[in-house]
Amino acid sequence: AATDAYLAKWKGHRLIVPAAAPHAPYTVSPEHLQEVKQLSDKHGVPILLHVAETKQEIETVREKYQATPVVHLDKLGLLCPQLIAKHVVWATDDELLLLKKHNVGVAHCPQSNMKLASGIAPIPKMLELKLAVGLGTDGPASNNDLDMWEEIDTAAKLHKVATGDPTVVSARQALAMATIDGARAVHMAERIGSLEVGKEADFILVGIDAPHQTPLYDVYSHLVYATKASDVRTVVVAGRVIIEDRKPATLDADAIRRDAMRYRDQIRTLLAK
Repeated sequence: AATDAYLAKWKGHRLIVPAAAPHAPYTVSPEHLQEVKQLSDKHGVPILLHVAETKQEIETVREKYQATPVVHLDKLGLLCPQLIAKHVVWATDDELLLLKKHNVGVAHCPQSNMKLASGIAPIPKMLELKLAVGLGTDGPASNNDLDMWEEIDTAAKLHKVATGDPTVVSARQALAMATIDGARAVHMAERIGSLEVGKEADFILVGIDAPHQTPLYDVYSHLVYATKASDVRTVVVAGRVIIEDRKPATLDADAIRRDAMRYRDQIRTLLAK
């Protein structure tokens, strides 16, 4: 009842989209996962779920349920258009076809996968199949700076070295994963992801005159390989200015830093006990 009330409160909110977020098929029971699916169907909210992130996850799920994570989720009815599968590092070609069949979105988190040595997701194959693939950072414990611009750059480079092919995951494709394909991955492409009449006014203003960005030849290559997060000057979400001239317009940055330092001290104290 409390969950129903919370989701009803935020349904249709322009800036915040609530989601059901069970951790993963190896930590959440089949019964609980099916309850999450029912909740998602009832309220029309997305489901965020780690899927096939590590080899250990594959082995654990196979031992528990005699199936890989993707096949296990398919049997439970969790493969569905509202599912956003995070990581998807160890999916087979046949399993990628299953995800495609059910219109599952994929959140690619290359830096987290690198830091945790989880592996390299088969992104070139996903793009070939026209799966909806967006970019994510994962959490601060597995990707400290949560810098989305670094994810764009890393996604464009990681798969080149992994495949030995400098043409895979082009700059245009990497930028698309951060924009319109990312919107497709979270099943919101009708609202966000591109500047079009009828969509939310979501956009950023990026400075392109810094020394590290000079000279400019191709705007896609420039944004992906030369631009940094610090080059973003203004952020507008649903027509509302969130960052203006690189300064938060709606938050007290100094207060947030003070709170973070206080929480750090509390964590250190707890760990020392």
